[in-house]
Amino acid sequence: METADCIIVGAGLAGLACGRSLAATGRRVRVLEAADRPGGRVATDAVDGFRIDRGFQVYLDAYPEGKRFLDHPRLGLGCFEPGALVARDGRLLPVSDPWRRPAAAIRSVLSGAVGLADGLRTARLRYETINALRKGQNDPAAAAAADEQTTRSALEARGFSPGFIRLFFEPFFGGVFLERELATAEPVFDFTFAMFSLGRACLPAGGMAAIPQQLARGLPEGCLELGVPVERIEPDPGGGAELLLADGRRLAARSVVIATDATVASNLLPAGVRGGWQPPAFKATTLVAFAADTQPACGRTLIVSAEPATAGPIDNLTVPSAVATGYAPAGQTLIYLSVRGDWTGPADELPTAVRRQAAGWIGSETDSWRHLTTVAVPRALPVETPAVRRSRPASGQLGPGLFLCGDHLTTSSINGALAAGRLVAEKLLAS
Repeated sequence: METADCIIVGAGLAGLACGRSLAATGRRVRVLEAADRPGGRVATDAVDGFRIDRGFQVYLDAYPEGKRFLDHPRLGLGCFEPGALVARDGRLLPVSDPWRRPAAAIRSVLSGAVGLADGLRTARLRYETINALRKGQNDPAAAAAADEQTTRSALEARGFSPGFIRLFFEPFFGGVFLERELATAEPVFDFTFAMFSLGRACLPAGGMAAIPQQLARGLPEGCLELGVPVERIEPDPGGGAELLLADGRRLAARSVVIATDATVASNLLPAGVRGGWQPPAFKATTLVAFAADTQPACGRTLIVSAEPATAGPIDNLTVPSAVATGYAPAGQTLIYLSVRGDWTGPADELPTAVRRQAAGWIGSETDSWRHLTTVAVPRALPVETPAVRRSRPASGQLGPGLFLCGDHLTTSSINGALAAGRLVAEKLLAS
């Protein structure tokens, strides 16, 4: 039977970060991945010469774990414009960052998109979330407090007007969290708001898959094995576990880290080992990708929809080829339309429905857009309501040398996944 110091099941961002952290200490590590590529939910596909991410995702270059694990210059990051254009009643209203675009922010106030009182509250929110982060008081990976509240409740308690919550926070952070109820826990929002305030929303050259690819290249040669499904994990009472692979092989290690999707993890383990832990529910998203000969005027600026679902399915509109290189062939433009979760129209009507709604914002040029693909992601982000966060296990350690690992135990973001991998590696080394 083959053995290793540590076997990591799953080469998503958490598994890759865990493997990198352990290998750096000289541990013999094997990372097993069922798919033919690393990255888990962070993936990019090639379609007719275009690079299409699996769901609308961005990387925030202020992420502390990203600075720890990633080489930003080698990713070739391109950045969105700060702020957003908010679509309402067929108009695009600018909501700009006053620290990076002060003149544009003044125009936001003058246009009526942002009232003065809400602008001042936003400035105070920025100061307080950044200050809390720097003092180590805002860690969304920490255990949830008994009185933790939702993002919406927190915004209302801060005095934001209902109109501004509907105009900006619902469409912008509803797109980030994939839910417009703003039921995501306040610490997750506070951390994310601080990241947007301190850094930039970015895309790597050639697609989001560049992030796990770079992480994988940092592993020792031969450490990562792709196309290796694990069928069962049999914990050893003395520590670690044996793994039965789909090809019939058996592997053993003194330490085993289960860094798969949460539901897959629960299926690999005997019920008695899982204890009371249950995987969280997940939120879904859908992306509709189009090719065009000309670039929409919004360019690198995100468009978010504050219109009701009855007006159309669009959650947000972006032009990734305007933000980063490698997304589209020369002379072509790639356009993403992310679909809101509360739209109930038939899936086969999506391309027509998003073209029609977008035409009301940017004109008839949408008639010439060519539909490339529709990407449905049924398990995009774990639910992060206060109740779900309070139900998380206090520790990912299931037994001697047996660990759970993933952003479902920290916070559902690239930073959260990287943190999950590092924290498990540190716990494993300490034990």
